[in-house]
Amino acid sequence: MDKNILDKFTGIGLGDIGKANFMNRIDTKFPLRSEILFTKILPEISDEYYIVEIEGLRYMEYKTVYFDTPDNMFYTTHHNGKKDRYKVRKRMYVDTKTSFLEIKHKNNKGKTKKKRIEIQSDLFQIFPDEYDFLSKHIPCDPQTLKPTIENHFHRITLVRKDMGERCTIDCELGFRDSSGGHETDHFAMVELKHEAGAPKSPLQKVLAKYGVKQSGFSKYCIGRVLNDQPGIKKNLFKVKIHMLQKRLRNAL
Repeated sequence: MDKNILDKFTGIGLGDIGKANFMNRIDTKFPLRSEILFTKILPEISDEYYIVEIEGLRYMEYKTVYFDTPDNMFYTTHHNGKKDRYKVRKRMYVDTKTSFLEIKHKNNKGKTKKKRIEIQSDLFQIFPDEYDFLSKHIPCDPQTLKPTIENHFHRITLVRKDMGERCTIDCELGFRDSSGGHETDHFAMVELKHEAGAPKSPLQKVLAKYGVKQSGFSKYCIGRVLNDQPGIKKNLFKVKIHMLQKRLRNAL
């Protein structure tokens, strides 16, 4: 995977992305093969987007641990198609060695809100001094939460030059739990973050040009299914994985 195309973008810092750093947003996801991303998509948009650069890095490593209740409330809500749903996770930005406890809430209007606090604690445990933050924002007792799966990936962050859109691109996605792991091959996920009702962006137009279709994709839920975790509903996500495997020629 040749990453030299990333050098063609103009770099900006986190402090420069301004209003494009949406905390209240519409998310649209596009799974694709990484070869298409690096050889077709990125070369056609390098003049219209900035790339976020931190400490000289443009391709940054992330590690995330997801938490759920003993009855897998967050997972099951998503599997059953409920529009109002939550994710709780601890995320480390490996290159900068900073970590956050995060809550993602997608409401029944399709908008995603994210709340987070910086932490210094172990990624695999919720600590008493973190209960208060969680209890204000999730519909369950935070003391019941347990780690369910870890994922790791590398991320590219792009910002449209008019600041009307932010895009994250995740590559080299892998999953681990106590029984083993699953690494994806040739897979990338483009996620656009923009205001509701915004017109099609240059990136959306290029994705459409190369036949890349929108598809819902939860790294948390898909990871648990790919790792074949016992005791959870899987049928709907297995169908999605099968469809993606067929469309992307076994990239997962």
